[in-house]
Amino acid sequence: ILLPHGRGENVAGLSIIAAGAGVVAIGNFWQGERIGQRANYFLSLLALLAVSAAVLCAHHSPVVDGIAGLYVLPTIFTASFYSTRAFAIYLVAQAATSGAVLLTSGVVGASAGWAVVVGTTVTVGVVVHVLQQALKVAATTDPLTGLVNRRAFEPILARELHRCARLEHPLCVVVMDLDHFKEVNDAFGHQAGDQLLGEVSRAWSETLRSTDVLARAGGDEFVLLLPSTNRSHAVDMLSRLGAVTHQGFSAGVAEAGPRSTVEDLLRLADDACYRAKQAGRGNVVVAEGTLDGVAV
Repeated sequence: ILLPHGRGENVAGLSIIAAGAGVVAIGNFWQGERIGQRANYFLSLLALLAVSAAVLCAHHSPVVDGIAGLYVLPTIFTASFYSTRAFAIYLVAQAATSGAVLLTSGVVGASAGWAVVVGTTVTVGVVVHVLQQALKVAATTDPLTGLVNRRAFEPILARELHRCARLEHPLCVVVMDLDHFKEVNDAFGHQAGDQLLGEVSRAWSETLRSTDVLARAGGDEFVLLLPSTNRSHAVDMLSRLGAVTHQGFSAGVAEAGPRSTVEDLLRLADDACYRAKQAGRGNVVVAEGTLDGVAV
């Protein structure tokens, strides 16, 4: 019923398929990264298979040929916002659906039509997807150090907070400021300061675990996410970071509680870092407790 092969036949259910697919696809685009990864895959597959079916069904009905054409580019454009893996699922689904319908339709020129559908989808979709990914990286990555920026860090922290709370694992956030960084800029110039930031970032990134997230918040301030880590182990990690570079730093540590929010943790860690700097540099201050004199 939904995939008739006789040209000119009414496509039963086309309006429902098209409208439903459009709503799901637009909802996916609107929600962006706030929906889970599995939901992203499911919605992309559901919406784009449905749109593919609607467009390809319309190939057999001249009444809706014009409507079908309007769905092609928006569909590709919407799919380009998905993650790379979900977008690859879209490309495979689009090619498989178009092949299943066109190549079995018996319509003259069906093979050529399928080649056009697949070629258009792949060419336009890949170009737009690459551009979208490049813009996303530019918006979420610090260009100097290659670390994630504050804008990208907060959603990651929110997800880890939820995960650690569900698993009843500890979690710590650390705010770190390089000591005497202004003096380096004043004495040797901003280029030397930029080089120092890059060297420190690389040394710390190589020392941290794969599950840890280091971000540059701006200037000489860094933010570190340590999942499944309590405050004692966080201080140990800071000692290890201090051992891999000659650049000293002050740090504030905040451990998540059962009801902690992103704003709470960042504020507590930032306040603790401020107290560490006020205490004389090279100190670690833990929120609700101070560990002065720790070598970092």
